[in-house]
Amino acid sequence: MKRELHWSKIKERGSMLGIEVLVLVYKIFGKVLFRICLTPVMFYFYITGSSQRHAIWYFLDRYNTSQSIPRKSCFSKFIQGFKIYFSFGLSIIDKFDAWLGKVNLKDINIVNDEGYQELLAANGAIIFSAHLGNMEVCRAIFSIGEHKRRLNVITYNEHTPSFNNFLKKVNADSAINFIHINNFGPDDTIKLKQRIEDGEAVVIFADRTSVNNPESVCFAPFLGEEAPFAIGPFALASIMDCQVFTMFCIKKEGKYQAYIEKFADPIKVKRRERKEYFTQLAKRFAERLENHVLLAPYQWYNFFNFWKTVNKETSSDSKSHEQLSQN
Repeated sequence: MKRELHWSKIKERGSMLGIEVLVLVYKIFGKVLFRICLTPVMFYFYITGSSQRHAIWYFLDRYNTSQSIPRKSCFSKFIQGFKIYFSFGLSIIDKFDAWLGKVNLKDINIVNDEGYQELLAANGAIIFSAHLGNMEVCRAIFSIGEHKRRLNVITYNEHTPSFNNFLKKVNADSAINFIHINNFGPDDTIKLKQRIEDGEAVVIFADRTSVNNPESVCFAPFLGEEAPFAIGPFALASIMDCQVFTMFCIKKEGKYQAYIEKFADPIKVKRRERKEYFTQLAKRFAERLENHVLLAPYQWYNFFNFWKTVNKETSSDSKSHEQLSQN
């Protein structure tokens, strides 16, 4: 199997100036002209981004096959892939509005109120999410009233510094705080633990393999093919000893839909049982992620081959199974 470039090695394309110009067009002329200006910009990135384009096509093949959709012709696949790029461009405005505080709780349809109430009642929590839809919109849920609390989003800053810096420039007092983990260590774990004990929530995007330990994964079925999910998020959640939730925010018919569900309770896991426990969590997360991807496939913004960044034969998942078979 050909191994793809790790997502953290893919350089950010575009510039802060380009983003600011597009947002300025939106602020002055509105969405209609913004969409007109956005189209050639995103088409340029789509045409010139060969690896990203082929990664999107691979995802669409997996999606189409899982839904028993006939194989697309070259032109149909090209158009289908561009829909994802264009959707990503439009999401910039949603992020911008969210950070300006223009998105309120009334603008979001919370699909599962039970999960929402459980999250509000939790005294600190880990939230697993993914590069699906627009998580920034969910800041509105925690930005007002008695339930106001800070969301701490773990990011890899070297990957998208321009856009993250732009969002902080727009509103430095936003309810979202970026935590950059280019070199995650024990001190970072202690800081996260303190934030959770203070009643805050820590958001982890669990659809990316580790920057420092890319082979440390569990494989789980995702859209009909085994995909690598990093062990780190599940191990970290176990260390934090708190309730764990999943949260996805997608846009359907112009309305934000927030899906909040309880994922796991804090439990003590024996060392010899951790690998099996983390694998169970990975499979459960993969299943939940797939369910939401199927609701909004054109809002899946992973511009790299999600399935091919780790060789299963050399991953920690395979090594662990080999060790178990020898005991």
